Amino acid sequence: MSQVFKSIDLFAGAGGLSCGLTHEGIESVVAVEIEKDFSETFKLNHKDCFFINDDIENIDFYQLMQKVNIKKFDLICGGPPCQGFSTVGKKNEKDQRNSLFWQFLRAVEEINPKMVLFENVAGFKKLYKSAAFNTLELELQKLGYQVKSDILNAADFGSPQNRKRTIVVGFKKGILFDFPVPTHSKDGGLFTQKYNALSDAISDLPHLNANESKQSYLKSKTKYQKEMRGCEQILTEHNSTNYGERMRLIMSMIPENGSVKDLPSQLRPKSYFGNTYARLNKDLPSPTITRNFGTPSSSRCIHPHQDRALSTREGARLQGFPDNYIFYGSKTSKILQIGNAVPVHLARAIGKEIFKSLKTCYRQKYPKWEYLL
Repeated sequence: MSQVFKSIDLFAGAGGLSCGLTHEGIESVVAVEIEKDFSETFKLNHKDCFFINDDIENIDFYQLMQKVNIKKFDLICGGPPCQGFSTVGKKNEKDQRNSLFWQFLRAVEEINPKMVLFENVAGFKKLYKSAAFNTLELELQKLGYQVKSDILNAADFGSPQNRKRTIVVGFKKGILFDFPVPTHSKDGGLFTQKYNALSDAISDLPHLNANESKQSYLKSKTKYQKEMRGCEQILTEHNSTNYGERMRLIMSMIPENGSVKDLPSQLRPKSYFGNTYARLNKDLPSPTITRNFGTPSSSRCIHPHQDRALSTREGARLQGFPDNYIFYGSKTSKILQIGNAVPVHLARAIGKEIFKSLKTCYRQKYPKWEYLL
C-alpha cells in the first residue's frame, strides 16, 4: 500500500506500532525513543524515518517540524511507558514516568496533528479512579479533539496472542472515526475467522534443545507462518538458553498445559504465582507475553512440548513481527524490546481505520484531491 499519510511515533520502542501503521499506509516520518538498543532496532527497520534517540523532554517540536520541513502531521501516535500505569505491581501516582504522559500532550499541542493515537495497558482507564484517563480525554478535548476509546484484544485481529490494550483516538472536527470490528474470534463464525493459536504461529520452527540455535525452517503449515516468513530462507533468532541441571529437571516434569503446581514440592519455589514455570497451550492464542518471556520462571512462557522457554523468534512471531525484522542488542535486550512492543496486527487494524478516516476527510475537503494517486 502506498504510504500517503505522515505520522510521528513517540516512545517508539522497537517499532511495533510503526510497523503496523506503515503496512496500512501511514508512514512514520519521525520517531522518538530514549533507549539505545530499542532505537537501533527501530532505525534498522525504518530506514527512511528521521529518528531521535533522546528524552522527549529535550525536544522542541516546533523546531523539529522546521528541521524535517513538514508543516503538518496527520497523526501522532504512541504510549508513555506502561510501567507507570500498569495494573501489575505497585501503582505510584508520583512515578516519574507518569510525567511522560504530560510530555505526550505537549507534543500534541505543539504539532497539532489531525488525529492522535494513544495506547497503553488495559487497566489505564481505571488508574487512580480513572483520573489519568479522564485527564487525557479532557486535555485532548481542550486541544480541539473529539475522543473515542476502547480496550482492544490483539487476538481479535489476527494476533496469536491474547493481549489487551487501551486505545484512545482523538480526531479533529470534520473527521469521523470508528474502532475496527474484530476479524477473528474463539470459534470463528460467519464474519470472523478462528483465532490464530500458538501452533499456527510457531509450528514451522525446528525443535531446540538447551543452548541450541537453528537456522533452517520446517515446512510452513499455516497462512500466518507464510505471512511471517515472507521471502526469508534463513531462520534467525531461533535460540535457547543454556539451562542448569535443576532448571532442566523442573521443565522436564511439567506436563502438557501444566504449571508450577504440577511440580513435586521439593522442586517448587518457596513462594510463587500460579502461572510460573508453566507450559503454553499450543491450541490457543498465547497469554500476554512479557518482557521476560525467555525465562521459564516468568509468566507462562515454556514451550508446549519442548523443555525450554520461548525463543526470541517465537516471541517475535507472537507479537507479529515478520521474520525479516532485525533486532539489535543482546538476547536479553531483544526479548525486552519484543515483550514491550505493540502487537503488529493490532496496530494494523487500528491503522486501517485511521487511514480510512484521513482519506475520507481529505476527499471531502478537496473533491479533486489526488493525494492517494
